[in-house]
Amino acid sequence: MPGGASAGEAEGEGDINLPAWEDPATPFPMNLVETWRRSVLEPGAFFANGPFDRPAVRPILYYLLITVLGAVLSLTWGAVLPTTQPGLMETLTEFMNAPLPDAAAATGTTSRLADFFLTPFWAVLYLIVASLLLHVFVLVLVPRRRSLTATVRTICYASGPGLFAIIPFVGGLVAGIWGVVLTVIGLREAHRTTTGRAFAVWLLSVALPLAFLMLGVVLLIVGVASGA
Repeated sequence: MPGGASAGEAEGEGDINLPAWEDPATPFPMNLVETWRRSVLEPGAFFANGPFDRPAVRPILYYLLITVLGAVLSLTWGAVLPTTQPGLMETLTEFMNAPLPDAAAATGTTSRLADFFLTPFWAVLYLIVASLLLHVFVLVLVPRRRSLTATVRTICYASGPGLFAIIPFVGGLVAGIWGVVLTVIGLREAHRTTTGRAFAVWLLSVALPLAFLMLGVVLLIVGVASGA
C-alpha cells in the first residue's frame, strides 16, 4: 500500500471506471473473472474513479458468489486433507456437552456441511456489521467522505482474495492479509482520502469489537472469581 497517497483529489475528472461485473456488455462468466482479476491484482486501478454512488446490488451479488465459491473450495480441501480445526458442529456439541454421531465424529462431514450451508448467512451478517463499523469511523476520520453505499461497494469488491482458499493450509492467511490491503485501497479511493486515514478506519473498526470482547472476558473472569 503506498503510504500517504491521496486519492480522488479532482472528483469527477475522467470517465467512471465501471467494473466488468456491472457492465452489461460483458457476458457472464467473463465479467466475474475479469472483475476478480482486476480487483485482486490491480486494486489501485480497479478502485480509482469507481462508480461509488451507484446502487450496491450488483457488488453484493458478486460478494456472495465469491464467498460461496470460497466455501466450496474450503469444503473440497476439508474433505481431501486432514484437519484438526473444529467446525461449527463440533464447537456447538462441545459447548453443549452433547456427543456427535459416530460417523460425524469420525469424518467431520456434518460440521463441514453445516459450515458450508451457513456461509450465505454469515456472509450477509459480516457485510452488514463490517459496513456499519467501517462507515462509523469513516464519518469520524474522513472529511470528504461519500455515503454508506461506497463503503458497502468497497467491502464487496475487496472480497476477491477469498478464492485463495484453493491454496491448502496457507490460503486463509493469504486471503486475510490481501483482503485488508484491498479494503484499505478501496476505502481510500471510495472516500477520497489518504492511505493513512483509510488504514486507521480499518484498524479502529477491528479494534472496537476486540476491545468489547476483551472487556466481556475480563468481566466474566471477575464474575467467576468473585463468585468462587
